[in-house]
Amino acid sequence: MSGKIKTIGIVSALSSEIRAFKDIISNIEEKKIGKHLFYLGDYENKKIIFTDSGVGKVNAAITTQILINEFKPDFIINTGIAGGLNKELNHTDLVIANELVYHDFDSGLLEKYSPYVKSFKVEDKYLEIARKVLENKKYFEGLVITGDQFITDSFKKEELIRDFNAYCVEMEGAAIAHTAYLNNVSFIVIRCISDLADDDGDDDYDDFEIIAAEKASKFTLEFIKKL
Repeated sequence: MSGKIKTIGIVSALSSEIRAFKDIISNIEEKKIGKHLFYLGDYENKKIIFTDSGVGKVNAAITTQILINEFKPDFIINTGIAGGLNKELNHTDLVIANELVYHDFDSGLLEKYSPYVKSFKVEDKYLEIARKVLENKKYFEGLVITGDQFITDSFKKEELIRDFNAYCVEMEGAAIAHTAYLNNVSFIVIRCISDLADDDGDDDYDDFEIIAAEKASKFTLEFIKKL
């Protein structure tokens, strides 16, 4: 990449989703703003600010806005785990979002009023970087949907597939993308499948949360190397 990206913000929901960064990113310092704890460090000649926001759209949006206001990142990454919707997905598969929408909010209102878009799209140049990093590896790219529910219901899963035809569902990505978009900050959303958003979702989540979170983090670090 051009080297213009010098400061990167990483927002995840859970402590398990940022654990790997604490082992790899150097010169880590902590800064608390309100009730949010941010970690500041260095990686690949870039300043990295990473944090766990807590779950849900409000937590994610507020944390992202604080990060933008305080640290002025050139780029935002949301990385973490998700529930798989697409029938091709298995546990621990990687999904790169090329577009994000809310599944529990009337997207037509977002198009009619500010910000006048019904979805949030990742810029092609950043998707191309992800594709190159993942060349010859198994991954998926497509729509990711966000809402304030942890989906563990096979009937609800089928409803979401019918209505959105998305690859996976989670609770923060669109809110982070929305906040970045309003601040003119580029972003990408990286997810790894912890469960299949069905009746077995709770058990699967317990089994695969850590593995999936670490895989998403590992790819995130490889992606940053190419920015």
